[in-house]
This record gives sequence, C-alpha cells and structure tokens, in this order.
Amino acid sequence: MPSSPLSLPRSLAAAVLAVCLALPALAQNAPPPELKEVQAAMSLQEPAAKLKELERIKGAYPNSAMTQVIDGQILAARVALVATLDEVLALQKAEMETAKGAGRISVVLRFARQILFHPKAASFDKAKVQAIVQDYRDKAQKGLADQAGLAGMSERLRGMLPGSVAEMDLLLAQAQVNAGQPAKALISLDAFTKAGGPAGASYLLVRGDVLEALNRPKEAYEALLGAALENHKDGLRRAKAAYGRLNGKEDGFDAMLEARSRALPYHPAPFKPGSAWKGKAVLAELFTGSECPPCVAADFAVDGLLESFPETALVVLEYHLPIPGPDPMMNPATKKRQDYYGVNSTPTVLFDGQDKLTGGGGRSAAETKYKQLSGKVVEKVDAAPGAALKLRATRTGNRVQATLDLGEAIQGVDYQVALVQGQQEHKGGNRLLVHKMVVRDLATLDPSATTAAFDLAASEKATDAYLTEFETTSTRFKGFKFPVRRAVISREGLKVVLFAQERATKKVLQAVVADVK
Repeated sequence: MPSSPLSLPRSLAAAVLAVCLALPALAQNAPPPELKEVQAAMSLQEPAAKLKELERIKGAYPNSAMTQVIDGQILAARVALVATLDEVLALQKAEMETAKGAGRISVVLRFARQILFHPKAASFDKAKVQAIVQDYRDKAQKGLADQAGLAGMSERLRGMLPGSVAEMDLLLAQAQVNAGQPAKALISLDAFTKAGGPAGASYLLVRGDVLEALNRPKEAYEALLGAALENHKDGLRRAKAAYGRLNGKEDGFDAMLEARSRALPYHPAPFKPGSAWKGKAVLAELFTGSECPPCVAADFAVDGLLESFPETALVVLEYHLPIPGPDPMMNPATKKRQDYYGVNSTPTVLFDGQDKLTGGGGRSAAETKYKQLSGKVVEKVDAAPGAALKLRATRTGNRVQATLDLGEAIQGVDYQVALVQGQQEHKGGNRLLVHKMVVRDLATLDPSATTAAFDLAASEKATDAYLTEFETTSTRFKGFKFPVRRAVISREGLKVVLFAQERATKKVLQAVVADVK
C-alpha cells in the first residue's frame, strides 16, 4: 500500500522547533542578513540545486547564526539524493549521536520524516523502516522526560515539545500501516490524538490508509473526506475515488463536498441566559482573512457562536484584513477598527473591546476554538449592561436608516454604528465559502443622535476606491490586482449593529443588533 503523503508544509513542528532551538536570539535581535537567502534555498524543490545553494551560503557566511539550520538543510538535501535506506542512516548517524536535550526530539522527528517521505521510500524495507521509526519515537519520549537535558529552555519552547513528540506517533502509524500492521497503526493514531495531536489532514490521511487496510471502507471514506475538507489535494483525490467505490459512480461528489464545506464541523449547544442575566449582550469582534488558513477554525467557531447564542446575549462583527494576503472584503471600516485595536495578526477575537484571543487552526480545530470562545462569552454575559441602547433599521432603495435610542448620555463613551452583511459568499485561499456578519461600513455617532443613515452606493464607492488604493500603494503586495472585488453590498440580509464603547479603556458597555427591514 502506498503511503499517504503527510503534507510537509502543514506539519512544521520539527522545522519550527529546530529553528527555535538554533536561533533563540532571533526573537530579540534583527534577523541575520542571510535569512532571505536561506529561505529561498529551502524553497527549491530539486535536492541537487538546493544542496548547491546551501553550500554556497555556508561558505559565504562562515560565522552565520543560522549555521545549525543551514547544516540541517544540507543534510536533508544529501539524504534526498542517496538511493538506499542504509545510506540515509549513515548520513543521519553523526547528528543523531551528537544531539542533546531538546535537540534529540527535533532531530528524530526530522529524520523519521526524511525516511518515510524519501524519494526512494517505496524501495525501502518496510519492516526495517517501522523498526527505525519506533526507535526514533522512543528516543523522542526519552528526550521529553529528560528534565536535566531541558534545563534552561524557555517555557515557550517547552510548550512546543509535547506536540513534536506526539507527531512521532503519527509518523509511527504511517510506518506501521506501510509495513502491513494496521491494527498497531490504529493504536498509534489513538496515542497521537490522546497526546493532543490535531486531527487535521495529515492525521486523516493516515487514518484513511489504516481503515482501508482494516477493510472498513465507509470509515476510511469519512477520514479521507475530512482531509478533503481540510483542503488537502491528495485527500480530495482519494475521497472522490472512495466515494465512487461506495456509490458506484463519482457523480454527486462535488455537490456533496460543497454542502459539507458550508456546514459547521461540530454541533454547538444552544445557550439560554439564566436568572443572573441582566440584559447584557457581549460584543465579539473577529479580525480574519479569506487568505488565512489558520482563520478557518476561528471563523467556524464564531459561526458556532452565532448558532448558540441569541442576539440579545451576543453580537458579532467580522472585519476582513489583508493578512496574510489581500482580502476583497476589506474596506475603510475594517482598517479603522484594525488601527483602533492595533491588530497585526489573524485570527484575532476581542470580547467587549478588551479580552483578546489569538490563534486558530484548520477545520478540525474549529470545535476546540468554539469552546474557548463560547467560554469567554459565558464568562461575560451575566455582567450588568453599562448602557441602555435601542435600535431599529429600515431600507429604502440605497438608503439604510437606523432609528436609535442611546439612553442617558455617558461621559467618555463613543457610540458606534456598523452596517453589516449577514452573509457574504466568497471563496478565498483558505477555501471558506461563506462569511458571516461582515462589516461593510462604520460610523461614530454624536451622543445626542436619534438616527443614523448609510448610503449603500456611497459605501460601495468608498470600498472600491479603498481596494484600488491598496493595489496601487501596497509595498508588501506590489503589483497585486484583485481577481474579484466584494465592494458590492447585497440589499438583502443586511443588519445594523449599535454599541457603546469607553474611549479610555475600549471596554464595550453594551451592543444591540437589528435586521434591516
């Protein structure tokens, strides 16, 4: 059975850990001048070309702070160029013998991957590979237990180690199923998830291999479909083939996949305010990007919040940013709120303007993220509202008119009103199809205001001009042109959100939302 190609770019624990261990000073100091050259060399696909360029860099920068990283990449290129398993082991031997402390963990993880995904891996003795990966996995466990060897390591790096060790169970499962030991592989997969390993595409592909080997085709299909939903190309190909085998034809697969892509990957429980609830609505503000793969978990988590909590207890605003790539749903309002909070990464979620949570993941991490975010809402929802707000909204042609009651004026408070698209269709680089509660415009009100209005045509024009300005002035994405623009605002499914926010602390006192009638 051919091994499932665990996606190297999406399984970076070993590489990240190795760089962190080799370059602890980079967090405080400016990056070395050779960094970009090393990155460019690492992106080369041909091992011989990569080796030549890395050796040039090593010669040009003999005292480089990146020497350990460069040497590791040179070794990897040399390993890829040999033809036998014994030659691979001979190249790995010297570094294996000299690795100490946490370095033993990053080394064995890196070496196990070099063997399993070697260009000549199909010709390697599968039983021998299994034994080697098992030995490497045991070395990783010993390294994690060696407290003396880990002395002096920062808490951040210590926190990365269990994930790296857990990945060894996933690699061992791959080696075991390749060697015709699917029952053992299933045990290793369970160990991987129990250790906190993410059930993402790499895990699901191996699980598909294991279940196919155990003659459990329906379960194998579900695993492969999960990998397809994580946007893994090989998972998509294999899931479609498995669908065809189960149904006698592949017709209908694409429609089914799109429907599953739109659906939440978990089932959020409904929340009902208890007797302690005093009418507070928590404002959750999500900064995200349609080109941001780790934003998928946060986006689906916030979608789950919208299903769980009534609008009287939770109000959501979603801002799209050009992080890590340009987003056609961004506009002047999203930039304004980004600058207001100083947000420089996606996904970022703020609750009532203060509690900030970052970090995301793929589709498989959505439920975990949902539990984190919903816990924060529950923590805040029973607080007393700091302002009394009322809101109604109607639309006539291009004009959205909001009727407001801001209650008694509160000193030092800004009253903000946002125009929101309840649902926006767009398929970006992270493959999400639907984006909810997308902010289209935003205005600050006079405390005495009783009405607010949005001119939809003017908002569209301002957004289109903003996207054009981005194309012409961005230095990070020089020469970029949007293949599609989302400046047009649907006249259906609009909402207006009103909230009161302390100027000094940024604390949101209360928020309300109204459908545009």
